[in-house]
Amino acid sequence: MIQLTCPCCGTAFPWEAGLVEADAKRLGAVLADMEPALARAAMSYLRLFKPPKTALRLPRAVKLLQEVAALVSDGTVCRDERSGVRRPAPPAIWIAGIDQMLHQADRLTLPLTGHGYLRQVAFGLADEADAAAERQREADKRAGRHLAQPEPGGASARRNFALHDALMRIDADLRLGLIDQGEADRRAAEARAHQGRTP
Repeated sequence: MIQLTCPCCGTAFPWEAGLVEADAKRLGAVLADMEPALARAAMSYLRLFKPPKTALRLPRAVKLLQEVAALVSDGTVCRDERSGVRRPAPPAIWIAGIDQMLHQADRLTLPLTGHGYLRQVAFGLADEADAAAERQREADKRAGRHLAQPEPGGASARRNFALHDALMRIDADLRLGLIDQGEADRRAAEARAHQGRTP
C-alpha cells in the first residue's frame, strides 16, 4: 500500500483516502479556488493550528481554509470590526502576513484558535502599503503625472492595481528582512518603469 505523508502535520495515510474522503475533497476544492501562492501559504498556515501531540483534524483544516478564503475574497482587511477601518488587501498582503507569522512562530502562543492575529498582521502590512501608495500619488501630482489622459478599456486601472500589488510584495519582503532598503528601492523603481511600459 502506498502511503502519503502530509507536509503540514506529518500524518501518514493511504493515497486512496485522499481521493475518497469527503473532507479531503472539500479541502482540495477550497485550495483549487485559491491562487497557487495563496494556497501554498494557507497550507503552511495550518501548522500554526496543529494541536500538540496530535494531528490537525481534516474537518478543522477545511473550516480554517474556508475562513482564510473568505477573508481574502473580501479584498480588504479590518484589524477590528468595531473600528470599521478597512484597508485594501489583495492576496499578496495575506501571503506576506502568513509568511511573517511563520517566521515568528516561536514567538506565538500555539496552537492558534482563530485568525485575529493574521488580521492584525495583514492590516499592518496593508496600512503601510496604503500609505506608500498615497505618497506615490502625491509624488505623481508634484511631477504632473496625474494630468495624463485616461486610457480606454480600464488599462490604466489594471496597471495601477498591478503596480500597487508589486509594491506591496516588495514592502512585505523588506519587512520580513528578505531584502534591504537599497534592493527594495531598486525593485520599486523597476516595477514603476515596467508598469509604465505595459499597455
